[in-house]
Amino acid sequence: MTQSKEPWKSPIWRSEPAFLYSRRSLARYVGRPAAEFLKIEPAAGVVLVICAVLAMLWANSPWAASYETVWGLDITFQFGDFTLHHTLKDWINDGLMAVFFFVVGVEIKSEIVTGELRRLRNALPPIAAALGGMIVPALIYTAFNAGGPGAAGWGIPMATDIAFAVGVLALFGSRIPSAARIFLLTLAIVDDLGAIAVIAVFYTDDLSMPWLGAAAALIALAVAMRLLHVWSTPVYLVIGVALWLAMLESGVHATIAGVVMGLIISARPLLDPEVAHAEAQELAQDGLTVEETERLVKLTRDAQPPADRVQLRLHYFSSFVVLPLFALANAGVALSADLFTAAMGSAVTLGIVLGLVLGKVTGITAATWLVVRLGIGRMPRGTSWPLLGAIGMVAGIGFTVALFITELAFRGGDAALLTDEGKIGVLCASLLAALLGALAVHLTAPRRPRGGDGDEGEDEDSGEDEQAPKGAAHAGLGLADCFHERLDLRVRTAQLAPQNLMSQPPATTLPDDAEARKYLDEHTPEDTVRHYPWFCAAWARLAKNALESGDDVTAYAFARTGYHRGLDQLRRSGWKGHGPIPWEHKPNRGFLKSLHQLSRSAAAIGEADEAARCAQFLRDSDPAAADALT
Repeated sequence: MTQSKEPWKSPIWRSEPAFLYSRRSLARYVGRPAAEFLKIEPAAGVVLVICAVLAMLWANSPWAASYETVWGLDITFQFGDFTLHHTLKDWINDGLMAVFFFVVGVEIKSEIVTGELRRLRNALPPIAAALGGMIVPALIYTAFNAGGPGAAGWGIPMATDIAFAVGVLALFGSRIPSAARIFLLTLAIVDDLGAIAVIAVFYTDDLSMPWLGAAAALIALAVAMRLLHVWSTPVYLVIGVALWLAMLESGVHATIAGVVMGLIISARPLLDPEVAHAEAQELAQDGLTVEETERLVKLTRDAQPPADRVQLRLHYFSSFVVLPLFALANAGVALSADLFTAAMGSAVTLGIVLGLVLGKVTGITAATWLVVRLGIGRMPRGTSWPLLGAIGMVAGIGFTVALFITELAFRGGDAALLTDEGKIGVLCASLLAALLGALAVHLTAPRRPRGGDGDEGEDEDSGEDEQAPKGAAHAGLGLADCFHERLDLRVRTAQLAPQNLMSQPPATTLPDDAEARKYLDEHTPEDTVRHYPWFCAAWARLAKNALESGDDVTAYAFARTGYHRGLDQLRRSGWKGHGPIPWEHKPNRGFLKSLHQLSRSAAAIGEADEAARCAQFLRDSDPAAADALT
């Protein structure tokens, strides 16, 4: 059997369409550049903003009538006596957006199970922030409109547009800490759930209880399937579509079905990744037969959580099809001088603008501060208070749900005027929040590491961090891509290393965690790991102290904990299972020191093979680290 000289270009390894590998001019000059653009993290945000601007230009151009005609096009599906009849815009908002909310729900589930939100202290701040970000804007609006004709619009400034808010953060790429992304994502989800509850309770005239009952039964069925370990994709697809239909017909916003199904999907793999990795390496030692290749594909699939696989498959569709269509269909608001004049003196417009632009950031920051101050919650890792305030400003982008509530809020003779004034308020507030928020994020977000950063003169033992909760966002490939590439490249490396066919991967650099580093400077390592259990610099110091006191078993336990914490954070920062981890980048040193202490403590308890492996791993990561520590 002749082995391909470039097996990674065979279909088994390729995630892109085969067309991209052709030598045709269209592939070389259009296909491959476009594919590379889509891999850039801020690309989704760029496309979203472009589509929103195009929608505004279209709605205010000489062809404005065609904007309403296109998105108002009636589309009907009929199944026997049952008919679904909606406009194209409604199909996008209620149908395609359910896919986006499904991906968001999956991301939240992953964070709850294995990521940043698995600890209550991490989950409480964004939940509290969402509540504060709903209550304060509603109070500000009510202060301007209580007793007036626009009083019913108090729910308008409560909502955060998750699509645009996450898109704005995506423009800053890796400068945004993963924990900060998850904070905004969780906040926006809770915010949207709150807004949907407000719509259902206060702005829905006719809820269908039979359809609500059917939705509840379908949710119970999906949960039962999950508990019975039924993993069939078609089963969940059928249940999900049925749940979406039940939500749609019940009068509740149909996108909630996407969130619910996303939260039900399993976030744990069927097969332990380390077991899969070991078997994959064994399979790849002497080349792969067809049967072994099929086994390798199954190993890769089973070692990846279903939630991650879903994200990997739906990311591009959600980010580059659903969200741009949503922006095109919803961002086109027709403007006129008369409407602006009326809106500028309107209490409705003023209440919405102040509620979204000032109320959101005030409520979010105050609620988060209160939770952290009381000691029941923790600031997102790597996030400063100024950056948190900037994220609060971005959360003031109300747009979609705010416009939706505007359409529902007002009744009576002045309803048309109040609705137009409300739309102007939402539009102006969202634009202001986006611009001010983007500027604030630009000024407060940490700069990208350049490989050798870190404060001069800083003590080596206090300069380590390892970041990074699972996360990502939805404007990037996020967790699924990280996991899939990690396992995929590990297998490829095992197969191709003897042939030296793969180039050296880029160095992995971890972001600094100033809060944990400062805490370690001022407290004992024991206290530090109680407050910052992910901070492996503290675990390395504990292991070193234990070894010096002669307690080699305890030192081994401490070192292994720091080592595994560091591995998790490296993988979430893009590490592919091999490649440089520079010693000169101080935040990397916590992991490297843990690895060194693991080698020492393993030797002390008689694990000579493990000690040798760890010592070699340290030298492979960076010879400078081995020289500095040994």
